Amino acid sequence: STFIRLAKGIMVAISIVALPYASILSHGDEHEDEEGDSTQVEEAALDDNSGAVQDSIYAVINENYQTVRHIFEKSCFDCHSTFTSYPWYYEIPGIKGLIDDDIKEATGHFDLSKDFPFISKHDQADLLGDIKEKIEEDEMPLLSYRMMHWGRLIEDARRDSVFEWIDASLALLNKPK
Repeated sequence: STFIRLAKGIMVAISIVALPYASILSHGDEHEDEEGDSTQVEEAALDDNSGAVQDSIYAVINENYQTVRHIFEKSCFDCHSTFTSYPWYYEIPGIKGLIDDDIKEATGHFDLSKDFPFISKHDQADLLGDIKEKIEEDEMPLLSYRMMHWGRLIEDARRDSVFEWIDASLALLNKPK
């Protein structure tokens, strides 16, 4: 199922990338615009299309993300989204500030609130590689969080599912990690 969605996404991306080339081939190698510049039209078509290609790749990755989103919801959303489920001890003086600071720092790295692409200052491929590394090394969720929230570590079949999604996403983004 994930493989079929991945294949469909690749086909969509290929067709979007190939579209400007098809018009170039059908009209010869060059066409002139009103000012006589023979390559400007092709370059503009390719530049306009690169955003559409990226958007379609992101759409496929996001569609596949929905199959593992529940794992992120359970293990990551409390710190890396606006959907924090605050614990009973949140209102204890001093604790509230610590939790708020942790959430601010976590969402500063990346925010899962709006699905994929994640809100981040970092390149999405680099971010996915970092997420995989942190999960692989059991660094995320943080130990201090897991001590108060049992069962939040991403392991076994859940880990395999997340890694499969990340690897497929990185393949689409053409940046293997």
